[in-house]
Amino acid sequence: MFTFVDNSSIEAARDASAQRDAAEERDSILAEMARDGNKYCRVSRALRADRAIALAAVRFTGYALAHAPTALQGDSEIVLAAVQRSGGALSFASPTLRADYEIVLAAVNQLGQALGHASPPLRADRRVVLAAVTRNGRSLEFASGKLRADREIVMAAVTQDGWALKYAPAALRADREIVLTAVQKDGQALDFASYELRSDRAVVLAAFLQDGQALEYASFYLRADRAIVLAAVAKHGKALEYAHWRLQADREVVLTAVAQYGQALEYASEELKADYAVVLAAVNNDGRALLNADLPLWADRGVVLAAVTTAGSVLPLAAVKFRADREVVLAAVTQHPPALSCADTAFQADREVVLAAVQSNGDALEHASAALRADVAVVLSAVKRGGRQASPLRYTSHTLQEDAYLISWTRLSKRAHCARLAREAFLHKHSERTAKQKAQVDLWLIRHGLADWISVKEQKLQRKRQRIE
Repeated sequence: MFTFVDNSSIEAARDASAQRDAAEERDSILAEMARDGNKYCRVSRALRADRAIALAAVRFTGYALAHAPTALQGDSEIVLAAVQRSGGALSFASPTLRADYEIVLAAVNQLGQALGHASPPLRADRRVVLAAVTRNGRSLEFASGKLRADREIVMAAVTQDGWALKYAPAALRADREIVLTAVQKDGQALDFASYELRSDRAVVLAAFLQDGQALEYASFYLRADRAIVLAAVAKHGKALEYAHWRLQADREVVLTAVAQYGQALEYASEELKADYAVVLAAVNNDGRALLNADLPLWADRGVVLAAVTTAGSVLPLAAVKFRADREVVLAAVTQHPPALSCADTAFQADREVVLAAVQSNGDALEHASAALRADVAVVLSAVKRGGRQASPLRYTSHTLQEDAYLISWTRLSKRAHCARLAREAFLHKHSERTAKQKAQVDLWLIRHGLADWISVKEQKLQRKRQRIE
């Protein structure tokens, strides 16, 4: 007896199964787009053309519109959702929608500079441009010529970002109220003001109060004005660079500048670079200012000590005699541990000096004497502090390189280099599971005569453990 199979039923079942699978895949991707629309670009072309999937993606990130099919880039609902989320997505909309008032207004309200992607008629629309510059003053760049000359719009732009003055026409860059508003927001906007306003005392002072370096853009006349320059260098010492040469030789002006920014000494007159008080004030702010001091002062102990205290890296530049000065070397290596490399060999064998260096940077152990590189306390300090790339343990004796406990400390320092106490980091990471190892580390410290590394409480606990053992 033969059984006949209905092929049409089988095909129908297969089609139904395929449809169910496709529906499940679609629902899965739809849910994924709601969670992370950035994955929209990885979706198959067929599913990217699915309106619901595209809408979910742009609601997560408007820039997903870039991967949508052309037809959906012309869909007003999808584009509106995209620009409300990311105004810059307007650049991926169809030309028709970039000329749509509602969509462009939504885009510039989210990102002012989206105005650059709007159609020319809307860049000439007063309400759209006003919304854009209120959001981002620099979007004034994309407004039509007529609206860039509109006083209300320019005022709104510079109120939001003083730099927007750059895009205003010459007539408005000569408008005192607009320029004053701009420089109060960004002192560097003085660069775009008319020459007359760059000579206006009130405008220039307002610029300095916002940014001392705005002195660069003041007129030559005001750069020679002592009161103006004093105000500028008090705000930012580097403004001394733009002062008139007579004021660069004015002791009070230069002292004010270097006290605020040590390296402004570079712009002082040669006479003041040799002035002890001026140079001392400069190096107290930034030791690197020693580079610009007169050579005889490089051999002055007071100046050099002040310099290495704020910038230990200048020790090699000072007179050779200071490399054998303990106080100077100690100050230098505390601030800049690699300075130990140029210290006198006697200090590379000085335990206090080397400890000060390795406690700031474990790599300084490289420059210590052989005896101190075999000193357990010094090596442990270096290992606990850690090096920038590899463990300082590589600079120690062969015996200490194989010490199991030091190797353990080294590993801990790598995992938690921000922690000053490696044991504390160790306990935070491993909790009670490593209590026994903690006890072993403490015992090791005591055996090596380093009991002061652990607290009094820990020492009491250690005595109890020793009695138990």
